[in-house]
Amino acid sequence: MEHQRSSFSPAGSRSVTPRSPSPESFTSTLHNNSNISFSGDDYPSLTTRRTTPAHKTMKDYESYGDDGSVARRDDSTSVLLPAESQDSSPTLSSGSGKNYVGDNSGGGGGGALRTSTVLLRILAIVILISLFSWLYLEALAGGDIEWVKNHLSSLGVHLTLSILCLTLALSLIVIWQIPRPFAISLAVGMAVILYALKRWDDGESFEMHGAYNMLVFLVVAVPLNLLIQSIICCHRKMSPTRFRRFISMSVIGTMVLTTMFLLYFHSIWGNGANGARLLYGQVPVIGASEHSRLLCEWDGYNIPICTGKSFKSSGGSPTYDLLPDTKSWPAEEKIIHTYNKKIFERVEHKTYTEPVIVNSPSIEAIVASCGAEESKLLLRVVRQESVLERVEAVAKAQMETRQSTEMDGRQKMVDTTHGQEPGQDDATPQNRKPNVLVLFMDAVARRQFYRKLAKSASTIERLDQTAKGGPQLHEFFRYHSVGFNTDDNSRAIYTNHTKEQDPAVMPIWKDFHEAGYITSRVEDNCEDWSAQYTGVATSKYFDHELQSPFCLPPYYALEGNPFGNFNGPYSITPRCQHGENVHWHAFEYMNQFRRAYKDTPWFQMGSLIEGHEGTGEVLLTLDDDLAEFMEGLEKDGSLENTIVFMLADHGLHMGINFMFTPNGRSEHMNPYLSVILPPLVTKKYPSLARGLKHNQQSLITGHEIYSSMKLLASGDMPENGDEDEVDGGAWRRGTLFDEELNPARTCEEAMVPDEYCHCHTPSS
Repeated sequence: MEHQRSSFSPAGSRSVTPRSPSPESFTSTLHNNSNISFSGDDYPSLTTRRTTPAHKTMKDYESYGDDGSVARRDDSTSVLLPAESQDSSPTLSSGSGKNYVGDNSGGGGGGALRTSTVLLRILAIVILISLFSWLYLEALAGGDIEWVKNHLSSLGVHLTLSILCLTLALSLIVIWQIPRPFAISLAVGMAVILYALKRWDDGESFEMHGAYNMLVFLVVAVPLNLLIQSIICCHRKMSPTRFRRFISMSVIGTMVLTTMFLLYFHSIWGNGANGARLLYGQVPVIGASEHSRLLCEWDGYNIPICTGKSFKSSGGSPTYDLLPDTKSWPAEEKIIHTYNKKIFERVEHKTYTEPVIVNSPSIEAIVASCGAEESKLLLRVVRQESVLERVEAVAKAQMETRQSTEMDGRQKMVDTTHGQEPGQDDATPQNRKPNVLVLFMDAVARRQFYRKLAKSASTIERLDQTAKGGPQLHEFFRYHSVGFNTDDNSRAIYTNHTKEQDPAVMPIWKDFHEAGYITSRVEDNCEDWSAQYTGVATSKYFDHELQSPFCLPPYYALEGNPFGNFNGPYSITPRCQHGENVHWHAFEYMNQFRRAYKDTPWFQMGSLIEGHEGTGEVLLTLDDDLAEFMEGLEKDGSLENTIVFMLADHGLHMGINFMFTPNGRSEHMNPYLSVILPPLVTKKYPSLARGLKHNQQSLITGHEIYSSMKLLASGDMPENGDEDEVDGGAWRRGTLFDEELNPARTCEEAMVPDEYCHCHTPSS
């Protein structure tokens, strides 16, 4: 056995070059001594230290040939190691297996290679951040509403790609383990870019919509990056086997749950009230018994409601404000963005010192305040004799017209006041014209109504008493929008035109006003529909109007943009005014109007804006109050003789679902519509109920809604009911009551522009 020798020879000693050991001597050396040292000029400062594991035996090592090569065989592989290469191996320090950026101790340029790799990775991340910035800027492009409609898809694609680029950059910083100084610099750079982009465009209009972009960006990017970082963390903390098992189970579980939810929601998409649902297939062609046509087919977090405030005195001086009546204002004073300022200027501010009597019946809204924090909106609807005199004058004129005009086979519906026809003592409630109530909900799809207004949907289902001879509920599954937003769709409903006309066409409430109805309107948004969409003032055709409370702070900003993401009529948070949801005040006003004129035919419009926002969640704040309002109609007997139109102009046209899914696009064109027909009408005109039932599956639009209300206002209905019908039902033609309307008609036949058509006849 050879003795271990020092790695360094004494000074002046002669170097001795060792002979190449024979296989036998090398094996013996390995067996007897685990430390082998060579010294001499051929091996300067070079030491090889090899330790044979305790569980290894020399049977695991074999030598081959005369060149001194040794084959080492371990548990997994055999590697041929020449003896010279063993001797020339670099020293491995104990516990030193890492080579950091800039560390060249390993020799051979390894550190330089590592540095260049890191620099290339940083460059790749910088490129991704640059792409993110460019794509986000492209998504900020804007214009008028027509431009936005035509470029909505490209804006959504650019915003999505920008999110993916930023997400990939953040993920690579973590995965590649970029050195901390560089990682911090990159993160700070991204934060600065995000701040700069927000400052560049923080607008809330069609031309400048940066605030909406940033909101969507954060809603998508934050959860996505949290998910990815969680996966990376799990990968590092878990063993490979456990991680693969965890990911597999998570993916499979997510896919199963997602599939189950999608199948469930797909199965209920066509459901309506009381078992009614969207039907598919063929229907007979009207007038051709041997032919049939296919029906067309439809291609956030939970926000708490407002908490009420108690109205009580404080140490300050109580005040009250008399809000102006806006019915008689000209159109130029009701222009958006200046309408609220006109109202604010005309508010009468008073200090409360003693009980107050407000004699003017036109003042219907008063704000009482105790200091800056406590306030309450007081509403009242006073029964006005001047309004009743107008209705009586209309009834008298209609009677004189009937007496002087020869009837052409169609009888006019009896016009009565206070439940009795002028000049007759034997009129019955059945002869009184039905009341008409229009509940208009902006941007609410049919399925969205059931998702977000579950309590209201349940209440409406219960109000359907068809089997007991009570009110009848009819829901329309193929009600189709004719335009992108409120402009075209509401014009079709109220004027039968989708575009502004010159001269302006008067809306449907003019017909009801001139037909002897007492008319009323309330909108929980600071907007006069006529001034906005027809350019003329038509408020003079309303006997009562409530708008001024919804044009004042804090709900509607006096300065700046009132339509923010977190304030105003389009906010994604609850819309509150004086301690209540704004729609609560609207319902209270409608209830008071109904009680004031319970014995007189009336027409009432209530417009609710809660559906107009990107998350679709603010509708939840409407549910309880809408359900209570509908129950009130039943309790006070109004449903016995009131036709109720519950409708929207279009579905939600903003948000992630609309921008990126086919379902969102279909729901946008399929708003909610139902009609409640009272028993006093169904008993006298059963054909109206048959027509509504016939058209529940028909493709209909706002044009049929307009024609239906036009029919009710005109009174062109047989006086004694269907038994007097002599024209084969022509008086119902083109309305929702039309039994001859073809359910399988196409978008072209229904006057739905091709660019908006989402209900197509499937190819056979």
